[in-house]
Amino acid sequence: MVRAVYTAVLLFAVSAAVYASEQGEDSVKGIVCEGLYALCTSAPCIPDPTDPEKKAVCSCEVADGKSFGMKTCPERKASTDANGVTKVTSTFSFAQAPTKPVLVCPSGKPWTDCLDSPCIVDPRDPLHAVCTCGIERSGAFVTLGGDCNTITCDTGYWSGATPDTNQAVSEQLMKEFGIDTSPMTLCPGMEPK
Repeated sequence: MVRAVYTAVLLFAVSAAVYASEQGEDSVKGIVCEGLYALCTSAPCIPDPTDPEKKAVCSCEVADGKSFGMKTCPERKASTDANGVTKVTSTFSFAQAPTKPVLVCPSGKPWTDCLDSPCIVDPRDPLHAVCTCGIERSGAFVTLGGDCNTITCDTGYWSGATPDTNQAVSEQLMKEFGIDTSPMTLCPGMEPK
């Protein structure tokens, strides 16, 4: 059981799964940068009214520190325009891992891929951002959202990642942080799909 949990935890790192599968597994070489970013690992999302088949609007946290993404550090640097609108990029870190276990959802449920997605910090609440993410409709996925309730796999568009292509990305992030064991754990009763 411990090995199964460790394997599942390694498989869930970021929403790079779709990017990785499109680019080829060997090209999953992300970059860890320091700075302000949106963290969508547990984000609830809804279809974007302007493009409900392909895009979703997600409510993410804003964090500061090291995070993993596929874009370069200059491309991910937060910026504030003349109107006070702050733009950040959705990237990945283990920041939510201590309090949010990994929920495994079966294939056929909609989910969103938020890695490297554009976000705007909520001017009323600088700890939250609204991000526009791509909707995926195939493959099993894992998320830190849903509070370990499998029913939410059917009722929500959670920000997530496919478990089968994330291992390489997770290992890169763990190496950057100098840790041998991922801080992420599976929801009780979950088995990797």
